[in-house]
Amino acid sequence: MDAVIKMPSSEFNEEVFKKIKALITSFGNADVTIAISNNKDFRSETKDEYWDRLNRSVKDLENGNGVTFTMEELGEYIHKTSL
Repeated sequence: MDAVIKMPSSEFNEEVFKKIKALITSFGNADVTIAISNNKDFRSETKDEYWDRLNRSVKDLENGNGVTFTMEELGEYIHKTSL
């Protein structure tokens, strides 16, 4: 199963996180990707803009500019930043 959950950051809270966590854990060892954007409507970008953005992201990851969390670490981070 693949799922994409999109919502304004103002609606993302600990309750939503718990529901997402329950969904994830029901699938066992699932891969989780979290994407955060500055309200850009990616549906309006051109193919060239899409590929430029994708290539920048790949280069960022290759250069070690990524962040990884365990589910517990993500929960702690969300809890700390939502207070």
